[in-house]
Amino acid sequence: MSWRPAATTTTPASSSRGRALTRRIADYFGLSYPHEFTSAASLFIALIFLRVITVTHYKFAIDESQHLHVVWGWARGFVQYRDLADNHMPLFQILCAPIYKLIGDRGTILYWMRVILQPLYIVAFWCTYRIGSLLFSRRVGVWAAILVGLSFDYAFCSVEFRTDNLWAPLWLLCLSILLGGTLTMRRALIAGFLMGLCFGVSMKTVLLVMSTVVGGSMTLIFVGREPLGIGWGRILGALAAFFASALIVPATIMATFALYGIWPQFRYWVFDHNVVPGLTNHPAWWVIIFAVGFPLIALGARRVVAATPETIVAARRSFVFVTAGFFFTALLSFWPFLSRQDYLPFYPLAFVICTGAALTISDRWARNRNIAKIWRVMPVPALFGVCELLVALLVHPFWEDKAKLESGLLRDALKLTEPGDFVFDRRGETVFRQRCFYPIIETFTEERIRRGWMADNVIQRCIDTHTCVAVLPGAMPSATLRFLEQNYLPIGDRLRVAGVLLHSPTDGKRFAFETVIPASYKIIARDVGTVMGVLDGERYEGKERFLSPGTHTFVQTSTGHDLVVFWAQAVDRHFRPTEW
Repeated sequence: MSWRPAATTTTPASSSRGRALTRRIADYFGLSYPHEFTSAASLFIALIFLRVITVTHYKFAIDESQHLHVVWGWARGFVQYRDLADNHMPLFQILCAPIYKLIGDRGTILYWMRVILQPLYIVAFWCTYRIGSLLFSRRVGVWAAILVGLSFDYAFCSVEFRTDNLWAPLWLLCLSILLGGTLTMRRALIAGFLMGLCFGVSMKTVLLVMSTVVGGSMTLIFVGREPLGIGWGRILGALAAFFASALIVPATIMATFALYGIWPQFRYWVFDHNVVPGLTNHPAWWVIIFAVGFPLIALGARRVVAATPETIVAARRSFVFVTAGFFFTALLSFWPFLSRQDYLPFYPLAFVICTGAALTISDRWARNRNIAKIWRVMPVPALFGVCELLVALLVHPFWEDKAKLESGLLRDALKLTEPGDFVFDRRGETVFRQRCFYPIIETFTEERIRRGWMADNVIQRCIDTHTCVAVLPGAMPSATLRFLEQNYLPIGDRLRVAGVLLHSPTDGKRFAFETVIPASYKIIARDVGTVMGVLDGERYEGKERFLSPGTHTFVQTSTGHDLVVFWAQAVDRHFRPTEW
């Protein structure tokens, strides 16, 4: 009977230890206890929940399939640029190839590859916290990391399997290293190597380097070398070490491709292809954004330095403020083709700056007792976080699974085709098979085809490679689109298979039809399946028959309606045209 008193004395003790632990955690991060700590913890849990739902339910972007197709190629012994067209630097795909080999070909591969990128999200989360702590306080770091994670654009874009989700964390690590202490040769070497890894992932790093150099230069002007205790010798030595280290990775990649005779393809797809004069998706007058915005940013950075008594803190704030501001304004004004993933490195820095400013202002206003009572229960960052969470759920309701369509396409592609089969798609949506048309079909390719700089030989390539599977693209030259619609029958959402519907017979049960793709076909009926008759003068009993391009005749001798000539491999694997 002694167990009852023991239980009543143990529970309060454990509860007291739990409160003491949470209070210590709150004190460590500078969060008021219990309301602010509880708000931050609750939003952090909501962030994890949002992350899990986004990984499994958010629709797959076509870029994810493109990157994964190149990863598949490396895992199968193909070489990027030579065997598979791609307009990105290769480091991301090369690093992912061994992981892909462990997972193997499966319809859920896109989910798996999203999951393996989540450690990089943790790196970005930690870097945001770290930069916020160095510029302001641990409290600002915590709230900045949570708020940027709940921002719907960052939350959805950062979950995708794309090169930018390695590129952005690497740059944030580089900034964290630069901000973490005095400027030494070792620190410059490490930061430069991280910048070089960024170059290995994306050539957009050119803008990151420019932003970093401008941020550091203007900080030296605003703060001065003497207060920072830095001489010209150390500055020039650190710069030399930074750029020498930054060249290691891109120089190694370029030298390797050149050594194996792939330099012309590498140069074209990484440099030449991505530059089309006059092609842009924003108006030319946006140059005003930089002309007006950056001087205001420089003025703001100077005022921040003047208002910050600690020299090191002032230098850190100026550096991040100018670097982020230059990147953002230059991106909007001068980058020829903007995409939402281009902003991934900017969001964490912007949220650090905005969170630091918001908490500074709210703390001053909190001297008013009435305001302090309200913000004690619902802190300002928590209010923003709740609003962000609601917006994210409205933009992408968690109960809608928009990722299953793409995984269904991959499952069908695996079931329908063999490793040696060719497919036609825009940028590798079917992932696991070689594409019959070498160039990726995206904005720059379409513009080059329109200007006559690149040959549009899709139709001939489909015929030459006996391509019997196609993914109907969203936008293509009209001739190619007509060809796909006329010679491939839909079997699902976007997947099509080589085949021809047999319409009204020309004479009794005599059908005339034309095939363009040379392949083995079967003739089937909607109601009875296999049909029999005479195909091109030879008896047909439902077995597959190779048909060359041209006009063919079929005389039906069995029952059955709604006949279709369909790729034999698709029939054998129980696929049927949905047009029935």
